[in-house]
Amino acid sequence: MTQSSNIMWFDPLLRAKTTELACAVQRLRDALLLHEADSGARKRARKEADKEKFGLAVEALACNLILLSAIKSSPKLAAPRSHGFLWRGDGGTSPVYGQHFLSALDGLASLGLIEEERRGYRLSARMRLPSLIRPSPALAQHLPLTPPDWRSIKQVNDSALIILKEGKDDHGRATTIAFPETAKTRQLAGQMGRINEFLGSADIEVIGQDTGLSLGRDGQVIAPYRRSLRRIFNNANWQHGGRLAGGFWMGMERTERFERIRIDGGQRIADVDYRQLFPRLAYVRADKPQPDGDIYDVVGDGSGREGWKTLMNAVLFADGPLRNWPESTLQHFPSGTKLREAIEMLTARHAPIAHLFGTRLGFQLLRTESDMLIGIITHLASLGVTALPLHDAVLVAESKAYVAADAMQAAFSMATGSSCAIVSIEFFPQ
Repeated sequence: MTQSSNIMWFDPLLRAKTTELACAVQRLRDALLLHEADSGARKRARKEADKEKFGLAVEALACNLILLSAIKSSPKLAAPRSHGFLWRGDGGTSPVYGQHFLSALDGLASLGLIEEERRGYRLSARMRLPSLIRPSPALAQHLPLTPPDWRSIKQVNDSALIILKEGKDDHGRATTIAFPETAKTRQLAGQMGRINEFLGSADIEVIGQDTGLSLGRDGQVIAPYRRSLRRIFNNANWQHGGRLAGGFWMGMERTERFERIRIDGGQRIADVDYRQLFPRLAYVRADKPQPDGDIYDVVGDGSGREGWKTLMNAVLFADGPLRNWPESTLQHFPSGTKLREAIEMLTARHAPIAHLFGTRLGFQLLRTESDMLIGIITHLASLGVTALPLHDAVLVAESKAYVAADAMQAAFSMATGSSCAIVSIEFFPQ
């Protein structure tokens, strides 16, 4: 789907937290059912099981619309209508989705409780525009929208703690696929369940929300209840990927994390991360000595570092030779630089691992990285230290930064048998 800085993506995990909101949602559901019967939109009365599904869809929609009303930038809600999403499996295993979800949307629109800004449509094979809705003034008669009582909302844990996706097709899509339960999948899901249980009761807050909420880069609300994580594997292969997703902090800008996140008694956070992790793991995999200096400084004078970093990671993930510049990379190189010339320079600078370029090794390194992060946050949790994972880094309270750094050094050595990891600590910019 296309992205927009002022679109909130529908979250099927939102539910009523308070009895008052639950009762309001129940009354709204009953009003929609009555309208459905009176208007003849449905010929037969719903069975109790169908009513429950319909009520669940209404509850999730109501909670999303309340949150939408609390966001300062006045975004629109992207509500899925595509049969491919709702039934093919892209929507995951959420019981919110199905015909009852579409019926709830249609009922809200028919009663004038939501305004449909746009019906979604496909722009091309790779891109489609989502359906957009927003609450109408009349919805305030049914839900607490003036002011929006977003604190009456909670997010339930996703039942899909681990997700297996196919490889991306020619259109850049990667569909979620079903998998049989095994001892290994139960172990992986169990790890995530224990991490989510710890994070669920951890002391984590986001300051500056008294005047309204804000959206993250992922199109989801920045709110402290969004701390339930899931793990995503790629290419229909449990050895590929495994990165963590779902936390509110993952959609925040770097400076915003420092300014607004508080952990364990209101402390500011420190960002503890691995430097140049993927190429260092690649050198370990090749059983070659680590090069001196900054691995991403290919030219030797520090120029174009971000471009070389992106290009190196691209060749580690590529399946065969790169045919095009990675997105937003060419701008870091001198005008007129050819991709072939840049790859030749990269290959010469890192000849000991050049045979690994174009072998999709990056997906295996992602698995190593994510295994390390799982071990790190699990170990820190055993010490009572709250750690928010962020790809190859963790966010912890400032007082626990060096404890986290020691854990990350140990995790790297345990995973690789090497002590070449470089762990950096960044505190709040003064």
